[in-house]
Formats: sequence, C-alpha cells, structure tokens
Amino acid sequence: MVVRTMAAEAKGAEKRLRVLVVRGSFAMLGGAERELLQLLRNVDQRWDVGLATLEFPEHARSLIEGADITVHSLDAPFEWPSGAAAEVLASSSKKTAKAWKDVDIPFQNYDAVHLSVCPGTLEILPRIPAGIPVHYHCLEPPRWLYEDLLHRRLDGTLKRPLWITNLIFSLQRRRDKAYVRQLIARPHATLSGNSPWIQQWISELYGVASNPAKANGEPPERDAHHRLTEATHVLNVIDLESWPQHPTDDEQTALKEAPATPAEYVVTVGQVIHAKGAWSTVESLQDTGLGLVQVGGGKQEDKQALVQRGKAIGVEVVCMPRLSQATLRAIIRGSRAMVSHARREPFGLTPIEAMAIGVPALMVNESGFADTMAASGSGRLIERSDLGAWKAAYLDAKDPELRQQWAEAGRPYVEARFSMQVQIEALERLLVVH
Repeated sequence: MVVRTMAAEAKGAEKRLRVLVVRGSFAMLGGAERELLQLLRNVDQRWDVGLATLEFPEHARSLIEGADITVHSLDAPFEWPSGAAAEVLASSSKKTAKAWKDVDIPFQNYDAVHLSVCPGTLEILPRIPAGIPVHYHCLEPPRWLYEDLLHRRLDGTLKRPLWITNLIFSLQRRRDKAYVRQLIARPHATLSGNSPWIQQWISELYGVASNPAKANGEPPERDAHHRLTEATHVLNVIDLESWPQHPTDDEQTALKEAPATPAEYVVTVGQVIHAKGAWSTVESLQDTGLGLVQVGGGKQEDKQALVQRGKAIGVEVVCMPRLSQATLRAIIRGSRAMVSHARREPFGLTPIEAMAIGVPALMVNESGFADTMAASGSGRLIERSDLGAWKAAYLDAKDPELRQQWAEAGRPYVEARFSMQVQIEALERLLVVH
C-alpha cells in the first residue's frame, strides 16, 4: 500500500535529496517513534521523503497529517508473533523479513535509506539495492537481547535465571548480528548510535572501531571499498516548538483535567520498569517532603508496587495516565525538578526537554545522561548511590536564583545542540555520498 499525502501531490518537481525512512512499527509511539515523526514533519521542506513501515496505526499517522510524505506499508494489518516459542524461534524477525517483500517500495525513487532501530527494521536490508547508501541509526542496540536490565522486576530481581533468558534470545541475537554484518559489508553504509556512549557500545558489540572524538553526524572512516570501519553517532533532538520556553494558554486548562499532583514534587518520565529507575527515585525522596509524579506508562501491578513503596517510606507517588503535550509541559513546569535514576540510559531526552522550558534536570551521572548534560551548565549530574547529594540537589533546585541561572544556561544549550535543524544537517552528512 502506497499513500501519497495531499501536500505531496501539490509539491513542485524541484530536485532535492530523496530519502526513504524505515521503521518496523510505530504501534508503541514512545519517544523514539515520536522523534522520528517529528523529523518527518520538519524535513519534508528540505527532502523528498518516504516512510516504509509494517505497522502505522492511526494515532501515529495523525502526527504527520499534512506533511509531504509518501507512506509505503502493507495492505493488511501486520500481526506480530507472541509467546515464548516465538521468542525462542525468532519468529518476529523471520515474519517481518517475509512481510517486507509484500511492501511496494520503488527504490529507484530514492537516493538514500535511513533505518531507525526497531524490531523488524533491519529485516528490510536484503531488499535494498546495493547501490543505495544506507544509514542505520541504531539509537541503542536491542537492549532485551544484550542486557539483563529489561529482564528484571521493578525491585531489580531477575524474572528468571539469566541462563534461561540468554538461551531464549540466542537465535534473535545471532540474526541481529548477521544483519549488522550485512550492513557493514555494504559500500557507503553507516552505523550510528544516538550518543558517544552508545557509539562505544556499538563498537564493542558489533566489532567496529570507535573514535571518542567523533563529532555529531561525522561520517565514519571507510576502507578502499567504501565500507565503514568505525561507528559514529547522531544525537537525539526535540521539536522546540513543542517545548516553548514560557507557559502557553492551554497548559493550565489541560492540567485541570489530569490527576492531582502532590503539593511539592519532582517528575520522572519513563515506564515503571527496573531500567528506568523509578524505584530508586522514590527512595531518594525519603525525608525530603517531596512527592513523585511518574509519566510514561507501565504495568498496573508495577505502578501499584511503586505507589506502595512510596507509602512505606512517606513519599506520595502519583502515576499519570497518557497525557497531552500541554498537560505534560504543565506538570513538568510545576515540578521542583525533572529526575531520573535510569540505568544505562542510551541518550535521555528528559533532561533536554526540562532544560528547554527552564526546569532543573537532576540526572544520575551515567551513560547517555553524562553525554547529554556534561557541558550544559544547567542542572546537576549525581552519583547513583550518593543519597546525600540527591537530597542536597533537591534543596538547591528550590533556590530561585540557582533555578534562574540553570534556566538561562539550559535553553540556549538545547537550541544550539538538540534542535531538529541540527539533526537534519547531521543526517545529511551521513546520507549524501561525496
């Protein structure tokens, strides 16, 4: 199924970079999906762009309404295999590889292909003609295949013995690495993470070099056959129009429709899972008088466990339902700080979003957060186990002069490094063959 938008029908015939963007599914519509759709909305004034996907539900499609995009998808809804047997047999990978053959994609109409990491994305690789440059934005290697963090309960205990988990996903890991080897063997292909930290992890995992001095969107070194010999990175960004520096008229109206927040609180954004660290955030708030507002979903039993843990140590916890953008902004603006104890966070959009609207960002000093915030002059990076430093930071975030200082540093930092324009230019450096 090929869908051409009304805006595209009216577009002139001027010669521009023609890019096919590929993502296996948009059903989850989390941060990665939203950022990619923001890119599509913004880049259609600069590229002729197509989108290939196996799953593009209406709630995702509505976010690019009116944009100049050709959508290539299946004629019928795609059904993902589920269950333990499907995991062991890598059924999703095998089924998506077959499904891509049924998607009508005129590759001759595109100059380059941009792959966004997701189950089912890399499986399109054998269909892409050899002469087309391919950029695989491996935001993060599939974490459920290579880490144990996503296989732990909220309190950190393993859901099953680790050797069983490793066995269950062994075939999927082999298939993932095989597809990446195919990518590396292609002339003019590029493999990138979403931060210098992920660039290094990609290097270790897939056996390519990593230069820590690599700049955002800097092309990789290549061999005599134009094949990549190292990983690079393209930073995540935000749509600054969605994060205005000053409150909008609709924020307070939207806030009235959301569940009530504690009188004083911090915000954490991310699913209620062990990897996102909300349990640790609750414990860091003990004896501070601050509550916690959690945004980002999760299983109901995990949300209840988080609330109960808060009650046990005197911390009020409110888990929010899905929020509109205006409501989310209003809740963040009303908070003492944006906080995260996430483990091995690949990049971390939440401190960027907080800094954009002048709210202190207090993040664990690890992984992608260290890349995101180290040079910002705004907010604070804190060692995970230093409870005294967390409590001091919560107090500092109440100080009006310090909040103003952080706000004045944060917005310009975000505008200079994490705007859509910055990402578009970085991608062009990787997609255009010179």
